[in-house]
Amino acid sequence: MTIISVKGWTPHIDPSAFIAGGVYIIGDVSIAEDVSVWFNSVIRADTASITIGAKSNVQDHCLIHADEEQPTVIGKNVVMGHGAVVHAATIGDNVLVGINAVILNRAIVGEGSIIGAGAVVTEDMVIPPYSLVLGVPAKIVRQLSPEESARMTRGADGYVDKAKEYKRSMRIVPEIRRAGA
Repeated sequence: MTIISVKGWTPHIDPSAFIAGGVYIIGDVSIAEDVSVWFNSVIRADTASITIGAKSNVQDHCLIHADEEQPTVIGKNVVMGHGAVVHAATIGDNVLVGINAVILNRAIVGEGSIIGAGAVVTEDMVIPPYSLVLGVPAKIVRQLSPEESARMTRGADGYVDKAKEYKRSMRIVPEIRRAGA
C-alpha cells in the first residue's frame, strides 16, 4: 500500500480499515471505519475530495477519482465489484456497483440500487433509490424488491469479516520455492 500526500492534502484512513497491497491512496481521501480496499486499487483525490463510508468495500483493481471541484462520495455499505470505476459521482448507501461498471461525472446513484456488471452510468444521470441499472449506456430496468436491496448490506458485512480475517492472518511470503527446485 502507498499513501501519498499531495497539494497539502493527506489521506485520512480509520485504523479499523483494511488496505491491501498494491493500493494507492492519494490526496484528500477520507476512509471510514471497517472499509476495505483490495489489491491494486487506486483512490486519487488530487482535484477534489473522495469520501468512502463505513463498511464499504472497494474490490481489486477499482479506480476512484474526483474531478475539478467535483468530489466523489461513496456511501455506507457499498460493494464496489472488481475493476469498477467511479469518477466524480455520488453513490448512496447499500449500493452494489458491479464488476467493471463505470459511473461518470456528477451521476447520482440512489440508495439500495444495483449497477450491473459492465454498465456505464453516463454523466449527470440520476438513478432513483432501489433501482436495477444495466447496459451501455446504463438504463433503469426496474425497481428492486426490499429483499433484493437487503442483499447489499449482507455483501458489505461479508467483506468486513473477510478484511478482519486478512488483517489477522495475512503474511507476506518472501520467496516461494517451486516443486523440484
